[in-house]
Amino acid sequence: MTALSDRVGISTISFRHRPLAEALRLISATGAREIDLGAIPAVTDHVPVPFDGDVAEYRSAITAAGLRTGAVNADPGDLNDPALSAEALTAVIAPLVELAGALDAALIVPAGRADHAPMVDHDADLDRIAENLGLISRLCADREVRLLVEVLHHRRYVHTVDAADALLARSTPEQYGVLFDVSHVVASAEDPLDWARRLGRRIERVHLRDATPGDLNLSLGAGDVDFPALLSTLEDEGFTGTYVLELETHDIAEAEREADVARSHAEISALLTGAVGSATR
Repeated sequence: MTALSDRVGISTISFRHRPLAEALRLISATGAREIDLGAIPAVTDHVPVPFDGDVAEYRSAITAAGLRTGAVNADPGDLNDPALSAEALTAVIAPLVELAGALDAALIVPAGRADHAPMVDHDADLDRIAENLGLISRLCADREVRLLVEVLHHRRYVHTVDAADALLARSTPEQYGVLFDVSHVVASAEDPLDWARRLGRRIERVHLRDATPGDLNLSLGAGDVDFPALLSTLEDEGFTGTYVLELETHDIAEAEREADVARSHAEISALLTGAVGSATR
Protein backbone atom coordinates (compact mmCIF):
# COMPACT_ATOMS: atom_id res chain seq x y z
CA MET A 1 0.00 0.00 0.00
CA THR A 2 1.25 3.50 -0.89
CA ALA A 3 2.06 5.63 2.17
CA LEU A 4 -0.09 8.75 2.43
CA SER A 5 2.99 10.96 2.26
CA ASP A 6 3.86 9.37 -1.10
CA ARG A 7 0.51 10.41 -2.56
CA VAL A 8 1.51 14.09 -2.58
CA GLY A 9 3.80 14.79 -5.50
CA ILE A 10 5.33 17.91 -7.02
CA SER A 11 5.50 18.91 -10.66
CA THR A 12 8.83 20.17 -11.97
CA ILE A 13 6.76 23.10 -13.26
CA SER A 14 6.84 24.32 -9.65
CA PHE A 15 10.49 25.18 -10.37
CA ARG A 16 9.99 25.94 -14.03
CA HIS A 17 12.70 28.61 -14.21
CA ARG A 18 15.35 26.32 -12.71
CA PRO A 19 17.40 23.72 -14.61
CA LEU A 20 15.87 20.25 -14.35
CA ALA A 21 18.68 18.91 -12.15
CA GLU A 22 18.10 21.70 -9.63
CA ALA A 23 14.32 21.25 -9.77
CA LEU A 24 14.71 17.54 -9.01
CA ARG A 25 17.04 18.25 -6.10
CA LEU A 26 14.66 20.81 -4.60
CA ILE A 27 11.66 18.53 -4.98
CA SER A 28 13.50 15.66 -3.34
CA ALA A 29 14.42 17.91 -0.41
CA THR A 30 10.73 18.41 0.45
CA GLY A 31 10.27 14.69 1.07
CA ALA A 32 8.08 14.24 -2.01
CA ARG A 33 8.84 11.13 -4.02
CA GLU A 34 6.70 11.49 -7.15
CA ILE A 35 6.93 14.11 -9.88
CA ASP A 36 5.19 15.28 -12.97
CA LEU A 37 7.79 16.08 -15.61
CA GLY A 38 7.04 19.34 -17.41
CA ALA A 39 7.05 19.21 -21.21
CA ILE A 40 5.13 22.38 -22.04
CA PRO A 41 7.16 24.77 -24.22
CA ALA A 42 5.26 27.89 -23.11
CA VAL A 43 5.94 27.03 -19.46
CA THR A 44 9.23 25.14 -19.07
CA ASP A 45 11.94 23.48 -21.10
CA HIS A 46 12.53 20.59 -18.69
CA VAL A 47 11.45 18.34 -21.56
CA PRO A 48 11.66 20.04 -24.95
CA VAL A 49 8.85 19.54 -27.46
CA PRO A 50 9.46 18.18 -30.03
CA PHE A 51 11.40 15.77 -27.85
CA ASP A 52 14.68 14.38 -29.12
CA GLY A 53 16.51 13.94 -25.82
CA ASP A 54 18.18 10.89 -24.29
CA VAL A 55 15.53 8.90 -22.44
CA ALA A 56 18.18 7.10 -20.40
CA GLU A 57 19.59 10.40 -19.13
CA TYR A 58 16.17 11.48 -17.84
CA ARG A 59 15.61 8.13 -16.16
CA SER A 60 19.04 8.24 -14.54
CA ALA A 61 18.67 11.82 -13.26
CA ILE A 62 15.24 11.20 -11.78
CA THR A 63 16.29 7.95 -10.12
CA ALA A 64 19.47 9.53 -8.74
CA ALA A 65 17.34 12.20 -7.06
CA GLY A 66 15.35 9.47 -5.29
CA LEU A 67 12.24 10.27 -7.31
CA ARG A 68 9.80 8.49 -9.60
CA THR A 69 7.78 9.97 -12.45
CA GLY A 70 4.03 9.70 -12.24
CA ALA A 71 3.35 11.56 -15.47
CA VAL A 72 4.93 13.47 -18.33
CA ASN A 73 2.84 16.64 -18.69
CA ALA A 74 3.10 17.64 -22.34
CA ASP A 75 1.66 20.01 -24.93
CA PRO A 76 1.66 18.21 -28.30
CA GLY A 77 0.01 21.05 -30.22
CA ASP A 78 -3.44 22.43 -31.01
CA LEU A 79 -5.70 19.39 -31.01
CA ASN A 80 -8.67 21.32 -32.44
CA ASP A 81 -6.66 22.55 -35.44
CA PRO A 82 -8.17 21.03 -38.61
CA ALA A 83 -4.78 21.47 -40.30
CA LEU A 84 -3.00 19.23 -37.77
CA SER A 85 -2.46 15.97 -39.63
CA ALA A 86 -2.30 12.54 -38.06
CA GLU A 87 1.27 12.25 -39.31
CA ALA A 88 2.35 15.54 -37.73
CA LEU A 89 0.66 14.73 -34.42
CA THR A 90 2.18 11.26 -34.35
CA ALA A 91 5.64 12.70 -34.99
CA VAL A 92 5.33 14.89 -31.88
CA ILE A 93 3.52 12.40 -29.63
CA ALA A 94 5.51 9.24 -30.32
CA PRO A 95 8.78 10.41 -28.67
CA LEU A 96 6.83 11.70 -25.64
CA VAL A 97 5.06 8.36 -25.32
CA GLU A 98 8.44 6.65 -25.54
CA LEU A 99 9.74 8.86 -22.72
CA ALA A 100 6.67 8.21 -20.56
CA GLY A 101 6.94 4.48 -21.18
CA ALA A 102 10.61 4.41 -20.23
CA LEU A 103 9.79 6.26 -17.01
CA ASP A 104 6.78 4.01 -16.24
CA ALA A 105 4.66 7.15 -16.28
CA ALA A 106 1.37 8.37 -17.67
CA LEU A 107 1.15 11.01 -20.40
CA ILE A 108 -0.89 14.17 -19.76
CA VAL A 109 -2.15 16.35 -22.63
CA PRO A 110 -4.51 19.35 -22.72
CA ALA A 111 -7.64 19.66 -24.86
CA GLY A 112 -7.27 22.24 -27.61
CA ARG A 113 -5.31 25.36 -28.39
CA ALA A 114 -4.63 28.22 -25.98
CA ASP A 115 -7.60 30.28 -27.19
CA HIS A 116 -11.28 30.24 -26.28
CA ALA A 117 -12.40 30.88 -29.87
CA PRO A 118 -13.24 27.84 -31.98
CA MET A 119 -11.19 27.16 -35.07
CA VAL A 120 -14.29 25.99 -36.99
CA ASP A 121 -17.33 25.83 -34.69
CA HIS A 122 -17.89 24.39 -31.23
CA ASP A 123 -19.11 20.92 -32.19
CA ALA A 124 -16.57 20.57 -35.00
CA ASP A 125 -13.75 21.60 -32.65
CA LEU A 126 -14.83 19.11 -30.00
CA ASP A 127 -15.10 16.38 -32.63
CA ARG A 128 -11.60 17.19 -33.86
CA ILE A 129 -10.17 17.14 -30.33
CA ALA A 130 -11.87 13.81 -29.65
CA GLU A 131 -10.49 12.37 -32.88
CA ASN A 132 -6.94 13.45 -32.03
CA LEU A 133 -7.25 12.17 -28.47
CA GLY A 134 -8.31 8.83 -29.94
CA LEU A 135 -5.11 8.77 -31.98
CA ILE A 136 -2.98 9.69 -28.96
CA SER A 137 -4.75 7.05 -26.88
CA ARG A 138 -3.91 4.35 -29.41
CA LEU A 139 -0.26 5.43 -29.53
CA CYS A 140 -0.14 5.31 -25.73
CA ALA A 141 -1.82 1.90 -25.58
CA ASP A 142 0.77 0.48 -27.96
CA ARG A 143 3.45 1.40 -25.41
CA GLU A 144 1.31 0.53 -22.33
CA VAL A 145 1.23 4.18 -21.29
CA ARG A 146 -1.93 5.56 -19.66
CA LEU A 147 -3.25 8.73 -21.30
CA LEU A 148 -4.65 11.43 -19.01
CA VAL A 149 -6.38 14.51 -20.41
CA GLU A 150 -6.68 17.90 -18.74
CA VAL A 151 -10.16 18.22 -20.15
CA LEU A 152 -10.84 21.60 -18.51
CA HIS A 153 -8.09 24.19 -18.86
CA HIS A 154 -8.91 27.84 -18.17
CA ARG A 155 -6.62 29.15 -20.90
CA ARG A 156 -7.44 26.59 -23.59
CA TYR A 157 -10.40 25.94 -25.84
CA VAL A 158 -12.17 23.56 -23.46
CA HIS A 159 -12.42 25.89 -20.48
CA THR A 160 -15.88 25.23 -19.00
CA VAL A 161 -17.47 22.24 -17.31
CA ASP A 162 -20.14 22.05 -20.03
CA ALA A 163 -17.52 21.85 -22.78
CA ALA A 164 -15.43 19.37 -20.80
CA ASP A 165 -18.47 17.16 -20.23
CA ALA A 166 -19.29 17.34 -23.94
CA LEU A 167 -15.76 16.23 -24.79
CA LEU A 168 -15.89 13.38 -22.27
CA ALA A 169 -19.19 12.26 -23.79
CA ARG A 170 -17.25 11.73 -27.04
CA SER A 171 -14.89 9.25 -25.39
CA THR A 172 -14.72 6.28 -23.06
CA PRO A 173 -12.83 5.77 -19.78
CA GLU A 174 -10.78 3.12 -21.56
CA GLN A 175 -9.37 5.74 -23.93
CA TYR A 176 -8.16 8.09 -21.21
CA GLY A 177 -8.57 9.26 -17.65
CA VAL A 178 -9.15 12.78 -16.37
CA LEU A 179 -6.43 15.04 -15.03
CA PHE A 180 -8.37 17.27 -12.63
CA ASP A 181 -6.69 20.64 -11.99
CA VAL A 182 -8.64 22.53 -9.34
CA SER A 183 -7.03 25.89 -10.17
CA HIS A 184 -8.37 25.77 -13.74
CA VAL A 185 -11.85 24.84 -12.54
CA VAL A 186 -11.96 27.71 -10.04
CA ALA A 187 -10.37 30.19 -12.48
CA SER A 188 -13.20 29.34 -14.87
CA ALA A 189 -15.72 30.21 -12.11
CA GLU A 190 -16.94 26.60 -11.89
CA ASP A 191 -17.69 24.50 -8.79
CA PRO A 192 -14.83 22.01 -8.32
CA LEU A 193 -16.58 19.95 -5.65
CA ASP A 194 -19.73 19.40 -7.71
CA TRP A 195 -17.75 18.47 -10.81
CA ALA A 196 -15.43 16.17 -8.85
CA ARG A 197 -18.44 14.31 -7.47
CA ARG A 198 -19.91 13.89 -10.96
CA LEU A 199 -16.64 12.74 -12.49
CA GLY A 200 -16.07 10.25 -9.70
CA ARG A 201 -13.67 7.44 -10.58
CA ARG A 202 -12.84 8.97 -13.96
CA ILE A 203 -10.45 11.33 -12.13
CA GLU A 204 -7.08 9.57 -12.13
CA ARG A 205 -4.70 12.40 -11.18
CA VAL A 206 -5.13 15.75 -9.45
CA HIS A 207 -3.19 19.00 -9.80
CA LEU A 208 -3.24 21.50 -6.96
CA ARG A 209 -2.71 25.25 -6.99
CA ASP A 210 -4.86 28.09 -5.67
CA ALA A 211 -6.99 30.35 -7.83
CA THR A 212 -9.75 32.92 -8.04
CA PRO A 213 -12.07 33.44 -11.02
CA GLY A 214 -9.79 34.63 -13.81
CA ASP A 215 -6.52 34.02 -11.93
CA LEU A 216 -5.06 30.50 -11.71
CA ASN A 217 -1.51 31.28 -10.61
CA LEU A 218 -1.86 31.75 -6.85
CA SER A 219 -0.03 30.07 -3.99
CA LEU A 220 -1.93 27.85 -1.58
CA GLY A 221 -4.06 29.99 0.73
CA ALA A 222 -4.06 33.05 -1.54
CA GLY A 223 -7.21 32.14 -3.49
CA ASP A 224 -10.66 30.61 -3.19
CA VAL A 225 -9.89 26.89 -3.28
CA ASP A 226 -11.18 25.01 -0.25
CA PHE A 227 -8.46 22.38 -0.11
CA PRO A 228 -9.79 20.48 2.94
CA ALA A 229 -13.20 20.13 1.26
CA LEU A 230 -11.64 19.18 -2.07
CA LEU A 231 -9.47 16.42 -0.62
CA SER A 232 -12.33 15.12 1.51
CA THR A 233 -14.65 15.05 -1.50
CA LEU A 234 -12.15 13.23 -3.68
CA GLU A 235 -11.32 10.70 -0.98
CA ASP A 236 -15.02 10.11 -0.32
CA GLU A 237 -15.46 9.43 -4.05
CA GLY A 238 -12.75 6.78 -3.90
CA PHE A 239 -9.81 8.64 -5.38
CA THR A 240 -6.59 6.78 -4.56
CA GLY A 241 -4.17 8.51 -6.91
CA THR A 242 -1.59 11.24 -6.51
CA TYR A 243 -2.18 14.89 -5.63
CA VAL A 244 0.44 16.85 -7.52
CA LEU A 245 1.44 20.37 -6.54
CA GLU A 246 1.82 22.24 -9.82
CA LEU A 247 2.89 25.55 -8.32
CA GLU A 248 3.23 27.80 -11.33
CA THR A 249 2.56 30.66 -8.95
CA HIS A 250 3.01 34.31 -9.89
CA ASP A 251 2.52 35.77 -6.41
CA ILE A 252 5.69 34.22 -4.92
CA ALA A 253 9.12 35.79 -5.33
CA GLU A 254 11.61 33.38 -6.89
CA ALA A 255 13.81 33.65 -3.80
CA GLU A 256 10.89 32.40 -1.67
CA ARG A 257 9.85 29.57 -3.99
CA GLU A 258 11.71 26.74 -2.26
CA ALA A 259 10.17 27.57 1.11
CA ASP A 260 6.68 27.96 -0.37
CA VAL A 261 6.83 24.62 -2.20
CA ALA A 262 8.00 22.89 0.99
CA ARG A 263 5.21 24.58 2.99
CA SER A 264 2.62 23.55 0.41
CA HIS A 265 3.79 19.95 0.39
CA ALA A 266 3.63 19.74 4.18
CA GLU A 267 0.16 21.33 4.31
CA ILE A 268 -1.39 19.10 1.66
CA SER A 269 0.22 16.01 3.21
CA ALA A 270 -1.36 16.92 6.56
CA LEU A 271 -4.74 17.61 4.94
CA LEU A 272 -4.64 14.27 3.13
CA THR A 273 -3.96 12.45 6.38
CA GLY A 274 -7.02 14.13 7.87
CA ALA A 275 -9.18 13.49 4.80
CA VAL A 276 -8.31 9.80 4.69
CA GLY A 277 -8.98 9.47 8.40
CA SER A 278 -12.38 11.13 8.00
CA ALA A 279 -13.29 8.95 5.00
CA THR A 280 -12.56 5.74 6.91
CA ARG A 281 -14.46 6.61 10.07
